[in-house]
Amino acid sequence: MDLAFGHLTAVDYAVLAVAVLLGGFVKGVVGLGLPMIAIPIISTVMDPRSAIAVMTLPILGSNFLQAQSGGSMVETALRFRGFLVPMTLGAIVGAAIITQVHVDHAELILGTLVALFATTTLAGWQPVLSARVDRRLRPAVGLVSGVIGGMSSFFAPTVTPYLFTLGLDKNTFIRAMGVAFLIGELPLMLGLIAAGFAPLPVWVLSAAGWALVAGAMHLGAKLRDRVPQKGFKTIVGVTLLVVGLNMIRRAVL
Repeated sequence: MDLAFGHLTAVDYAVLAVAVLLGGFVKGVVGLGLPMIAIPIISTVMDPRSAIAVMTLPILGSNFLQAQSGGSMVETALRFRGFLVPMTLGAIVGAAIITQVHVDHAELILGTLVALFATTTLAGWQPVLSARVDRRLRPAVGLVSGVIGGMSSFFAPTVTPYLFTLGLDKNTFIRAMGVAFLIGELPLMLGLIAAGFAPLPVWVLSAAGWALVAGAMHLGAKLRDRVPQKGFKTIVGVTLLVVGLNMIRRAVL
């Protein structure tokens, strides 16, 4: 990969800024959406591999901030360890078998399920797992989420619906997603760093992007504080519907 600052115009930089600000604001409000919003926009001004590299620090940093927002990151990790440990193992498996699986097929199935879940939620029917059922399902759900995340680098489409069914208050929900995303994506991002995935100019852009994302997340969190629990569920439902439909679009086009 070869990217120099001279290859980017002022308009390109403006596109980069809009991408990370929009993605960061949405993540601040609902706890997800940063890479799914920012990377496609950034890919209009640079190649997709460079776009992913530029988002490395914003993704890691935003997940860290989210994981420690409004409570203890360690306590949250321990509370959901029955989900997080299998998810981590699944991510390793997913990363190992990514070349042997037709990702488009998996995206189509997952996108359909996410869209259906979001539709039922917006229609007023939200499945809620009891504590007993949750304890039984956590390892399996964590493993499946990890495998899918390891193959696609996206954990939100599986982690978010699962946490949504637990009936968590919005702040606990946001923090739990941050912990899950951080644990799931950290090995992938560290692998990119260790492999020298990007040259110095890309890391400079990534650091600047992280600064913008942090500010946008702060504004998004302020808005979330003003939104009642019911309204928050609606916003998450709409976000999941968009995510699911976008996954279907990418799989069939």
